[in-house]
Amino acid sequence: MRRRVGNAMKTILSVPNKGNERMRSTYWTRAAGLGLAAVIVVSTTACGPSGERDSEGAKSSKAAANSERKASSSADGGSATGGADASSSAPSSSAAPPADPETAPDKGAIVGVVKFKGTPPKVKPINFGAERQCADLHKTPPIVEKIVVNPNGTVKWTLVAIKGRLPGEFTPPAEPAVYDQAGCVFVPHVLAVMEGQEIEFRNSDPVTHNVRANPKLGKAFNMVFPAKGSPQKERMAMREVGIPVKCDIHFWMSGYIHVLKHPYFAVTSEDGTFTIRDVPPGTYTLETWHEALKPQAQEVTIEAGKVARIDFEIGE
Repeated sequence: MRRRVGNAMKTILSVPNKGNERMRSTYWTRAAGLGLAAVIVVSTTACGPSGERDSEGAKSSKAAANSERKASSSADGGSATGGADASSSAPSSSAAPPADPETAPDKGAIVGVVKFKGTPPKVKPINFGAERQCADLHKTPPIVEKIVVNPNGTVKWTLVAIKGRLPGEFTPPAEPAVYDQAGCVFVPHVLAVMEGQEIEFRNSDPVTHNVRANPKLGKAFNMVFPAKGSPQKERMAMREVGIPVKCDIHFWMSGYIHVLKHPYFAVTSEDGTFTIRDVPPGTYTLETWHEALKPQAQEVTIEAGKVARIDFEIGE
């Protein structure tokens, strides 16, 4: 087979280049007994005075090569891929769990994905109404984030947390969490913090905003932010899941804050995965919370030095 391919190469390279013409030769060599097809495509391209290339010729050559590749694959008993090369095919809808995280040797970890059950809702852009100043902050309108189904079929903005109280005392992070108003939306849409942790609220926009939170258990608050105004902080003193946050000035702006007693929680993002590290050994109930989808719960057993994998499927 190598000798045949070499002879074909010599033949191709001996073809003279004729000025502005693009010449292609496609040679197939089939190895006896192996059913293996080799394709050799050599192009000699020359630009004319205008510097333009013969794009139509390129398309015709590629189409011919694809057609012959399909025929060869079918003849050899394989499957042919039509329309596009394998490297440019659409991503798989399956969601892979995250890699095993680093965790303390005497503790374990939980990883998994949250998948959407059913037909994903239609994506809706935010209607800014007459607020042209907000609309002009975006090249394309952002989407309504009430239910966001990722391209891999997973759900964004889902809280995954160990349910109930855990033994021991937990110290909240000294660094405040950040909740911004950017592009006339809350960033992030869902924020999870520990009980006793501060949240630094910001306004990165050239317009006035306010942040109004109405928890059922903790203290309600309402902050007003002038355009690109100074940050303001609020300490979340009472644990509660699903605290709604609104901007009264801009009706579409909404989000949620979760306040938990312990650090064993995560919020899913663009890939629908979650990772919870350094969990003490034991058996727990792991639960999801989403503003518009039904909660799910599963039992999980944590062993020291090991990673437990848990997947959820949630729907309306």
